[in-house]
Amino acid sequence: MPAADGPFPYAWWVLALGVALVVAALAWVAYVLLRRAPGDGSPEARDVSWGSRVDLLHDRFRRGEIDLRVLHLELARLIREAGSERVGRDITWMSRAEVAETFPRTGLGPLLARYEDPSFSRDPRAEAETTIRMTREVLARW
Repeated sequence: MPAADGPFPYAWWVLALGVALVVAALAWVAYVLLRRAPGDGSPEARDVSWGSRVDLLHDRFRRGEIDLRVLHLELARLIREAGSERVGRDITWMSRAEVAETFPRTGLGPLLARYEDPSFSRDPRAEAETTIRMTREVLARW
């Protein structure tokens, strides 16, 4: 029986591959942590973006392109997106009651309740103005 020569040495490429994989993993982690998601920026820039979207919907309502029902639906979608960004959790699937219970200080519960109200009003323009004002107030508080 021959004498033990010790373990077989690794080939050079195994070490090189291991180092390359570790460097690639660290680069990927750094990229994920340091990249800016689309829409990221200063809070003021985000507020302007949400505010401008509210203004756009308001203008479309004034021109008669959308009715009060569509305005409420679009504002509900917009405020749920903004709320998801604000609270850091997807609230688009949550009911109004769940949103109000989970995030009571955001003002989202009463606002979503207003969007759910039937869109039948004696004065749709006044209803729209009140809804737009409430939406802007909630966005401004954030």
